Amino acid sequence: MVLERIKYLRDELNKLGYNYYVLDNPLVSDYEYDNLYSELKALEEQNPELVTPDSPTQRVGGISSGFSEVKHKYRLYSLDNTYSYDELKKWYERVEKECGSNIKLVCELKIDGLAIALTYRDGIFTQGATRGNGIVGEEITQNLKTIKAIPLKLFENVDVEVRGEIYMPKTSFEKLNQENLRNGEKPFANPRNAAAGSLRQLDSTITAKRDLSMFTYTAIIERANEIPATHWESLQYIKRLGFKTNPNIRLVDDIDGAIAFCKEWETKRFDLDYATDGVVIKVDSLACQKELGFTARAPKWATAFKFPPEEISTRLTDIEIGVGKTGAVTPVAVLEPVQLAGSTVSRASLHNFDEIKRLDVRIGDRVLIKKAAEIIPKVIKVVDSDEHEALPIYEPPTLCPECHSPLEYREGEVNLYCSNEHCPSVLKAKLEYWVSKEAMDIDYIGPSVIEQLFNLGLVKVPIDFYKLSIDDFLKLDLVKEKSAQNMYNSIQESKKRPFSRFVTALSIRHVGKETADIIVNEYPSLNLLENASVEDLSTIEGIGDKIAKSIFEYFHKKENLLMLEEFEIYGLNFENNIIERSSELEGKTFVLTGTLSSMTRDEAAEKIKQKGGKVSSSVSKKTSYVVAGDNPGSKLDKAQNLGVIILSEDEFLKMIIKT
Repeated sequence: MVLERIKYLRDELNKLGYNYYVLDNPLVSDYEYDNLYSELKALEEQNPELVTPDSPTQRVGGISSGFSEVKHKYRLYSLDNTYSYDELKKWYERVEKECGSNIKLVCELKIDGLAIALTYRDGIFTQGATRGNGIVGEEITQNLKTIKAIPLKLFENVDVEVRGEIYMPKTSFEKLNQENLRNGEKPFANPRNAAAGSLRQLDSTITAKRDLSMFTYTAIIERANEIPATHWESLQYIKRLGFKTNPNIRLVDDIDGAIAFCKEWETKRFDLDYATDGVVIKVDSLACQKELGFTARAPKWATAFKFPPEEISTRLTDIEIGVGKTGAVTPVAVLEPVQLAGSTVSRASLHNFDEIKRLDVRIGDRVLIKKAAEIIPKVIKVVDSDEHEALPIYEPPTLCPECHSPLEYREGEVNLYCSNEHCPSVLKAKLEYWVSKEAMDIDYIGPSVIEQLFNLGLVKVPIDFYKLSIDDFLKLDLVKEKSAQNMYNSIQESKKRPFSRFVTALSIRHVGKETADIIVNEYPSLNLLENASVEDLSTIEGIGDKIAKSIFEYFHKKENLLMLEEFEIYGLNFENNIIERSSELEGKTFVLTGTLSSMTRDEAAEKIKQKGGKVSSSVSKKTSYVVAGDNPGSKLDKAQNLGVIILSEDEFLKMIIKT
């Protein structure tokens, strides 16, 4: 029984470690991972004969393969974690047992970023590397040189290796995500993922555009006029050399002072402009550090207190309904504003009406909310209370909140839909999709601009974009001549987009980017597509009867045909560009999931197709490879269960370049 549990924990931790260290995509919270790790460690200590070399307790982590490898001169160890003040006291007792009483400690906020090692020779920055597995990392010197917090030359000509944490400020993270959304790209899940994606760009000019920073937290001094005797003195010394150190550090007399620091920052941390998930506590005396030494994976002279994951209850005051481009209506919880993980939350996802029924959420309930991946608030359960049963059971709406048309279910789908295809919310959503990165990729025109254009009656359907003049844009709030010119030029530029983008942008039911690519490959012009029968369309691999019928109906609807004629008058591209393709990846099927840092998924798909491969939207036993970017979701789990080969972004890039 014990052996089976150990095997399960090893397999699970190895899977989680692969996603965290190799793919930069954690599947669970640190808290959940640490609990599994602690259980395995305890079982192995009780049964040392069952310890094997492949156990996660015998190694630090994984290594990505995109950049050249560099062996660290000095190993970068992990830290043991605890969530308990009692455990902190036990750790301090062990320290005192080895080094004597009244051992001073240094408390530092644990930055939620990426650990790096920087090497300086004669005061000049010569090499920068990621932590990797602690023994071997990735050489990313050029990218690190773009970060202004990293000095290229120190104030003294010393030989030193420093360790620090690269992070992205919260304000910069929010700005980057807003820009991604405006461009129709998927936002990053959290600041750490954004920093990881920025650092791992093969083009360092992209890294330079991202607002990254670094806190330095330790140094190994090889040659200098001054050799500090304590960690506190070391921090002051590296600050004098020109490094940025965290201002929120404290030298304390004992463990009680350290616990007070942890309690103080458990709530104060939310006021900071960077993410922190705990406090690192280190023995101050470097001589004592040397005496204490290391375990196989971590220093005995340091530990990390991790703040508990935050969930909080609040009152659900209403359920609002949003309407998308397909007419699907989506429920959103309106909440009494509450502080959660450093921000004020007043709305949270409820997913769909089946989820409301499953949770038995009622207006007026107290509900527990948490942030998925520390960003998206969601309702996870109703807090038990006497008043819950007295509240009326929530009934899904029967009329569209925008146009008051009847809502209807569609066969085989869980969502409710507005029955009015001319619903203002549906029309605006289609306009937003038309300008998105996935479709016609029109810069400078976001939801607020579309809202104004729609309300002024200037744009109701996509063809109206191409009828706009610069003077029309000048009628909008806060739009000056330069902005108006940019919007107008971007619309004109979109006329050159590939025919497949045009088909995608039409918002034909069941036809997304991948399906549009398949269709256009078989019918490379509008004339051919308009004349295709349901039977012809349904014979295309990947196009079933339902999609074929939807395409046929779209191109045989009078108002759509009239709009298509107008598109032709305004000069949009109705011919598929013929791209010379090779056969290096012929017979290989790829599934792309998550956010790629060096290109969009559409660009990656096109590269696969150019080399003869196929791209699918779903994982099956026939899938050759799954390319996993940041936040890959359920497709990655399915691939692992089926034993499909999983490629990191760097491995995928190597394959593309090689072929």
